Amino acid sequence: MGGEGDKRGFTLIELMIAIAVLAIILAIAIPEVSLWLVRARIQAAAGNLQQDILWAKGYAIRSGYPVSIDIQGGGNACAWTISPQTIQQTLQTIPQMSATQYARQYQNTPCAIVAGVSPPTATAFSVTPTGMVYAATGAVTSAAITFQAASQHPATYGYWQVEVSGAGDVRSCATASANSTQCNLQ
Repeated sequence: MGGEGDKRGFTLIELMIAIAVLAIILAIAIPEVSLWLVRARIQAAAGNLQQDILWAKGYAIRSGYPVSIDIQGGGNACAWTISPQTIQQTLQTIPQMSATQYARQYQNTPCAIVAGVSPPTATAFSVTPTGMVYAATGAVTSAAITFQAASQHPATYGYWQVEVSGAGDVRSCATASANSTQCNLQ
């Protein structure tokens, strides 16, 4: 059945060439994968906050009671607390993010509050049953929270932001810098 011309396999040279080509492809791909993973972590952290703020807005509208949101950022961590101001028992799990949980889930991904908040490391606002956003002073307010990589060159990985407008609109988008409140429309 098998004659001399029916030999199968690779020569040593073919195997070395295949390994060299694979090494070149990996050398090019690994930094890109690493960059992609950091960007995905930044966007996931922002998406989690956006989702929790939208939960608070929906709960306020459904229950007819305001919901307070307190966001703390700075350093390598971030945290937020959502507190419904309702008399009734809440049958749902209220989304929260402790600094410890955040640091474990989103390593080296700090967040910063940028939009006219004093002090700049914390912001608190309430979402009313009409969906409007108010500061503790009773004035309509807005907030922007920027997420980035904790590195020497965070711009390499980009910045991702969650914006909350006074009208209750919540969006998540790329932004040009850690201090920008403008979305990049690319």
